[in-house]
Amino acid sequence: MQRQEAKELAISAIVLALAFGIADAGGVRGIGTVSLYTIIVMLATVSLGFLLHELGHRFLARHYGSYAEYRMWKQGLGLALLLSFLGLVFAAPGAVMIHSRSDLWGRRHELTLRRTGLISLIGPAINVVLALVFTAIGILYPAYSFVAGVGASINMWLAIFNMIPLPPLDGSKVFYWDRRAWLAA
Repeated sequence: MQRQEAKELAISAIVLALAFGIADAGGVRGIGTVSLYTIIVMLATVSLGFLLHELGHRFLARHYGSYAEYRMWKQGLGLALLLSFLGLVFAAPGAVMIHSRSDLWGRRHELTLRRTGLISLIGPAINVVLALVFTAIGILYPAYSFVAGVGASINMWLAIFNMIPLPPLDGSKVFYWDRRAWLAA
């Protein structure tokens, strides 16, 4: 991973966590009630869900021989932060940019419709798995039920939001590839 990509992932994760924290507090009206504990919980749960989601896309795309690199969207991050002050969350911090490439021998690794659909599906699938892990933690360790509840709900929200079949969200690519796969997801 290049330094610029790591920097953009870190900035996106932090801004997204802050947006979720501010919105969770009720926006501007409740911003004074946001505790350091809540900020840490949001940083841990939101950032983990976001990072693993994006890295899942990146990993699978590279597995298929494609170029894949995360790029933040400054306007999307700004909008997420701005809307959080109204108590709303709109998560469009950036995306993994993916395109096919050729290897040393000139063989092209094509991005088929199926591969694009699977690459798009893996991010939300990771969020669902994380939601289940957080749920299990909350059941097994009741002392961590607040953190587990926040982690489970945020990761399910990320999965559901990303599966909306509107471009550029993951759901649009899955829907275009296979409507049955989209419906199952």
